[in-house]
Amino acid sequence: MTKRAIIHVENKENLLEFAEYLSSAGWTILSANKTEELLKNAKIPVIREQALVENNLYVNDTSQLIRRILMSKYEQKDDIITPDHEENNIFIICLNFTPEINITLPSRTTTQIRPSNYYITSVLRNSFANYENVLILTDPADYKEAMVQLKTDNVSKEFRTYLAGKALNLVSAYDAGLAASILQNQQYGVQFMNYLMYPFKRTLQLHTGANSQQSGYLYQSPNQAGALNGFIKLQGRELNYNTTSDISFAWERICALYSILKNQYTVKSTNCDGYDFTTQFTPLTGTVFTIAVKFETIIGAALSTNVVDSFKNTYSYDTDNITDVVLACSAVIDANAAQEIIKGSFSALVAPSFTADAKQILSLNKNIRLIPSAKITNITLSGKMIHGGILLQTRDSELFEHWHVRTKNRPSQFKTDEMAFGMLLVMGARSYSAVLLKNNAITGIAQGSSSVNRALNVVYENAKLQLDHLKNNSENEDSNLGDSLGDVLITDSSIPFDEPIKKLCDAGITAIIQTGGTPSDNEFINYCDERGIVMVFTGMTHISF
Repeated sequence: MTKRAIIHVENKENLLEFAEYLSSAGWTILSANKTEELLKNAKIPVIREQALVENNLYVNDTSQLIRRILMSKYEQKDDIITPDHEENNIFIICLNFTPEINITLPSRTTTQIRPSNYYITSVLRNSFANYENVLILTDPADYKEAMVQLKTDNVSKEFRTYLAGKALNLVSAYDAGLAASILQNQQYGVQFMNYLMYPFKRTLQLHTGANSQQSGYLYQSPNQAGALNGFIKLQGRELNYNTTSDISFAWERICALYSILKNQYTVKSTNCDGYDFTTQFTPLTGTVFTIAVKFETIIGAALSTNVVDSFKNTYSYDTDNITDVVLACSAVIDANAAQEIIKGSFSALVAPSFTADAKQILSLNKNIRLIPSAKITNITLSGKMIHGGILLQTRDSELFEHWHVRTKNRPSQFKTDEMAFGMLLVMGARSYSAVLLKNNAITGIAQGSSSVNRALNVVYENAKLQLDHLKNNSENEDSNLGDSLGDVLITDSSIPFDEPIKKLCDAGITAIIQTGGTPSDNEFINYCDERGIVMVFTGMTHISF
């Protein structure tokens, strides 16, 4: 009895070893396209299977192949096989491909949707119906065990069932990606599908989970969005759950800022007299954004015109007591920046790329993971796993809907831009949160507080420690750092007019942006007018967990 195997794969890992074994064991191999070419170049006999040819639009070819697979019976004996049945002896189906979303669909004039690999998935799906007689291999990791069992001529039912389940999993991922592409790109496109299906792929085993006794894997989105899609770890320790989460969080903040403020951004505004005007924000051209994160908590952040200054302004406070921080930067890390970064304690660095000199300098610390992540991407949905399901929502990606300048003074252009930067940071911090900025760098930050007043108290104390630290460690004894703790205060909700905000006003802040809407708003506005402090109400909350 002639035994036939179909081999048509995108992932060619371990393929030649497996194909060579089959050929030496007397199997006839059917293939097409690049797989066929690879096997022929390796001097492995192969027969072209027309149903596998790329862009084959002849449904009959696929139908005939499926029929042959469905009729294949491994227990057939040579003495009962007829010529009509001879070609049905297809016992191995070795197929794989990479599911994806954002598939390029036909134009509106095209009536049929036949994306790449559509007929291949049909072959796999129908092979499942006869899985007791065929071996369905979709993962190169299973080739070795398959060879072991094939040598015994007694492949277990448990192994066949296991492989059939993996095949269905691959087909389901393909179908999910295709469905998402269609539903999100048609006239009747939907943002929230009836069934949440995206072909996330298990790509990386993590060293540990959040704790050493836990295990974990990274599943990556197929549309190449996020810091860890298509990434290369240039050096450093294996990734664990916490570091991976921080890498994603930090890069998300960078992507969010550049997605919103890369181009001209305007907001309809109203002054204290009811006069309408337009507030414009300066595009980020030539600006470097750096952020330091630990346990999805912002340690520091800054905007500057170069990498070195941005880093120094980001990570200048209490560095001796904060270790294993993830640092993300929007610009290429060069040698000058690397010389400064190597002095700190970082678990990972994320940037578009690293110069050769920078990589050489940073290689002195083998524990630092270097993650080049060149893509600035915009993700439209956010969510979290809960007990028994997933919560999903549109991403909080709009800084402001409307500006209400409630004080007599308007903010300068510099303070306007600084408010936008601060709001971006607040949107990424656990609520209640507050950020105090000075020259586009964090001087005080509070996250995950039980109330706004508690957040303001934390910001005040942190900013005091920051200023004391700078004064005690200033290289210039005559430098005048002043007593101002910060310039611009940003919160994710409304600020009650109480002692915590008065204390910050006394400490030198000159501009406040908040949601507004408390009973004490008018009293607070009058207080700011008396002191020449600018205050803007947004009418928007940015609650985040």
